[in-house]
Amino acid sequence: MAAGVSSRMKKSSGGKNMSKTQLDQSNSRVKGYIQVGEGMEPLIYYLIKNAINAEIKNFYIIISDDSKDFQEYLKFLENKLGINLKFAFQDFYGQVKPSGTSDAIFQTMNQYKELMKTRFLVCNCDNLYSVNAIELLMRENNYNSMIAYDYECLDFSQERLSSFSLLKIENNFLSEIIEKPDIEIIRNNNQKKYVSMNIFSFIGSKVYTYLKDCPVNKKRGEKELPSALKNMILDDKESIMTFPLCEHVPDMTYKEDIERINNFLN
Repeated sequence: MAAGVSSRMKKSSGGKNMSKTQLDQSNSRVKGYIQVGEGMEPLIYYLIKNAINAEIKNFYIIISDDSKDFQEYLKFLENKLGINLKFAFQDFYGQVKPSGTSDAIFQTMNQYKELMKTRFLVCNCDNLYSVNAIELLMRENNYNSMIAYDYECLDFSQERLSSFSLLKIENNFLSEIIEKPDIEIIRNNNQKKYVSMNIFSFIGSKVYTYLKDCPVNKKRGEKELPSALKNMILDDKESIMTFPLCEHVPDMTYKEDIERINNFLN
């Protein structure tokens, strides 16, 4: 998923060690297209490399229409890495920003009907997921599934937890998902905290209707994936298998994250 407008990134303050190139890109590019690390490759390059190492060769990149430079780079990457790459374009319906992650996947499935008959992985372009995380999802064929990250291993502040989705798990299946929980809910939760970092495996025929009928989030005005997942588990308590994982996931939300990702990659 790479069609966001990166509003939090653009509004945030830059770190003192950011290069002028990175500062300019953070104010103008989608986050996955920002160059990081010693090799100064866009973040999505490292993510695609990890997916290749997990034996994935076919990629669908969800982007916006006004992303010509990004498209050219991705076409170059397709040839360089020997992968199969298709673009899905998320219609903003005349708005200034896209209508959410659920809508992004729904539009992609409508553009590529083969996804309704197969299993596919979904992830953000601005998180650097490990080969291990991707392989865990690749091995599960019978259920929709997701990685449930142990929050303590992610190495983020407690306040930042409120920007993720908090998960409740029963018998290895997702039983509840709380999107962007209030800080008081987090502080009063004394159990081990698992969160979603937006990496999933979906069976097209089982998820499509829930994406299509996803309600609009009242606060954000968007069709968010957690809302679709809530309806799915209401209908079937064993519809989404979880894989708990304890590891850090480099996350590019704010300008200050760019320096952390540089250090991680270097």
